[in-house]
Amino acid sequence: MRFWEARFYDFNVWTERKRIEKLRYMHRNPVKRGLVESPERWAWSSFRWYWYGDVGAVRVNDTEILVMRIGKGA
Repeated sequence: MRFWEARFYDFNVWTERKRIEKLRYMHRNPVKRGLVESPERWAWSSFRWYWYGDVGAVRVNDTEILVMRIGKGA
């Protein structure tokens, strides 16, 4: 079973230019598909964090989620 469809593939983003290109695509896609009128209206987008610095449903550069917590009895 394939994970990616034939016309899609994964790759590493190495440059700032490519990172911005991919972010723009992700942020504009809900608008292009007619789901919202503007990128900031899409609840599951990181657009508001990048544009306004707002904390939203999508956690961006949140290193706290990377911390391993070991509870009592572990």
